[in-house]
Amino acid sequence: MLDAIDTLVRSGRSDLASDLNRITAKIDFDTLDVLRCPGTERIADAILGADDFSSLVSQLGRLARALGVSHCTLHVVGEGPATNFATKVLTTYPDEWITRYVDRRYSFVDPIGPACLASAHSFFWDSLPRSSPCLAAFWQDAAAHGVGPSGCTQPITTERGDTIGISVCSAMDPETFRNHFEGYESDLLSLGIFLSDAFCRLASDDRPDTFNPTDDQLHILRAIAEGASDMELRTRIYQHSSYAHLERSICALFRTRTVAQAAVLAARIGLLAEAPLVKADVFTSPVEAATVVAARPSGASLRRLARIRTPVIDEDSTDEDARVIAPSGFGESRPEPMRG
Repeated sequence: MLDAIDTLVRSGRSDLASDLNRITAKIDFDTLDVLRCPGTERIADAILGADDFSSLVSQLGRLARALGVSHCTLHVVGEGPATNFATKVLTTYPDEWITRYVDRRYSFVDPIGPACLASAHSFFWDSLPRSSPCLAAFWQDAAAHGVGPSGCTQPITTERGDTIGISVCSAMDPETFRNHFEGYESDLLSLGIFLSDAFCRLASDDRPDTFNPTDDQLHILRAIAEGASDMELRTRIYQHSSYAHLERSICALFRTRTVAQAAVLAARIGLLAEAPLVKADVFTSPVEAATVVAARPSGASLRRLARIRTPVIDEDSTDEDARVIAPSGFGESRPEPMRG
């Protein structure tokens, strides 16, 4: 801009140079987003006007062609506590690679996600680890299916704390791709912010940041988190409403399609820890009938019993009329028959 003003002054057009100088003084170039790639201005307008995921994927394809790369992808790397995206990836990758990526669980091997969480700046794929056999096989398989070997990813952090990666890839060798794409990194950041905003708007459906569920709603959410079946939930007794009404109100409150999704979201936020105490949370020992336990006889009691049962002979009586003298308190005993 300053060079243009100087050129106008040397050519004798001081009037134009003066006008341009006044315009320049009013512009804050530090906050001005200038897209360098031709055609990206129109793509940015289309991204902001997208009304569904299909439109957004179409803009990803337009962006890939404008930047001169093979594919462009938006992928959710990390979700904030109040977010639960049902759709996590928008991409122009071929279906064969998507199926292979899911079936082989490459998400546990792919180093791009962890790199997005560890950095706030864009990074080229040739800077990521490739030394281990698993990573080497992953990169080789991706390149065989038209993904890479070169690429660049821009992490974006949304207002709600979500981390979204905007990735582009190319079949160029890493050095050629760097030389080609280094001038477009700022475009990837600006358009990545537009893409993330549009994606969050379409995916989260304006989900609120705070929730105030009722006690009945909290009971249902915690029961689902603990593994209660649908039949158990429907047969329970609630304070103020039926399960059918509570199910609809929970989905409306959390902006989810099912109460299971709402339970996952409530657990992330920490609402389940605030659920009130219910009777099922309290354990008491069962009441048992009283039982009589026979005491084991001691040695003294056994000796006492033996003395009671031992007959005592009166010294003054004769053998003919010998009688058993019972101890005091036990009454008279029958005469002992004569033995002879």
